[in-house]
Amino acid sequence: MPARLASVAAALAILAALLVGPALGPARARAMGPLPACRYDDILTTPRGYVDWAITLVDTILRVPKSYVPPDLVAASTAGITGGGKVRAVMIDDLRAMTEDAAAAGNGIGIESAYRSFASQESVFASWVKQFGYKQALTVSARPGHSEHQLGLAIDFRSEPGGSPFTGTWGTTPAGKWMKAHGWEYGFVMSYPKGTLAVTCYAYEPWHFRYVGRDLAALIHASGLTPRQYLWAHFTTTVVPPPPPTKAPPKAPSPSATPLPTASIVPSPSPSLVPTIQPTPTLAPTFAPPPATPAPTPVATAEPNVSQPAAAVAAATGVAMLLGVVGVGAWLARRRGSRGGVVGPG
Repeated sequence: MPARLASVAAALAILAALLVGPALGPARARAMGPLPACRYDDILTTPRGYVDWAITLVDTILRVPKSYVPPDLVAASTAGITGGGKVRAVMIDDLRAMTEDAAAAGNGIGIESAYRSFASQESVFASWVKQFGYKQALTVSARPGHSEHQLGLAIDFRSEPGGSPFTGTWGTTPAGKWMKAHGWEYGFVMSYPKGTLAVTCYAYEPWHFRYVGRDLAALIHASGLTPRQYLWAHFTTTVVPPPPPTKAPPKAPSPSATPLPTASIVPSPSPSLVPTIQPTPTLAPTFAPPPATPAPTPVATAEPNVSQPAAAVAAATGVAMLLGVVGVGAWLARRRGSRGGVVGPG
């Protein structure tokens, strides 16, 4: 198709989409609430019948079952494009026209990857997990059941001839630029445009296009929305419950949470806790020596004199009584015990 005619056709398609939009494509439905924020869930999408191919939404939340296999898969080579793989027969005519026009413009395209079964997507996702780890893999690859490739409608394009498109620069190649500018004219929309991670939930993939048919592609292109936003707002009828509340992590204890010692919690001595070795006034006389008596008149004898002088006895008596009053009779008892007196508490 000459470039001028292609531009006129594109303009007419946009105008038709804007003016007659509701009458084009499948019947619309009101969105079931706002577009869910990115998260990872496993909710069956609706609609998801084979005849609903253009409006079936799969993303990080919504999925199709493992048994979903399009019944009309055909070899992509039927459209005259290189690279192999299978696609749904419904896109063959538009894929052929796009392939021919891209080549005529000097921006040849080929297929890097097309339809993938549930099992194939399991292997693909596992390889990304092995390469990048699970968390990062979630942003660059879909879990099985959540991939547009399982719908038989998504194609990862590459330059023809050329190598793998899986680099951040493929969007700047002649083929990448041509697809971005003209893919929608043939029914192909870029699923994960640059700078839309927050709404598509996937990193930028300039090579990944999904076929939705020319009419719906014109509507999506004119809206300025991503396919996920548009399909959710106009066709998806799945009720997506809010995510379960996340349990807040326990707060680290702060210094102020540690009780400080106060007078009210410091144990103070009480009479019941005083050691029993402290004598009471009633016991003091027990440990006091008997009153001094006049010493007998000394009698000369050959035995040595072992009696204590009267002054020493009187002084000892006074000290003992004083110590008994202040509560240390036990000490005196031990002293006297060492001299053969009464044995006090041990």
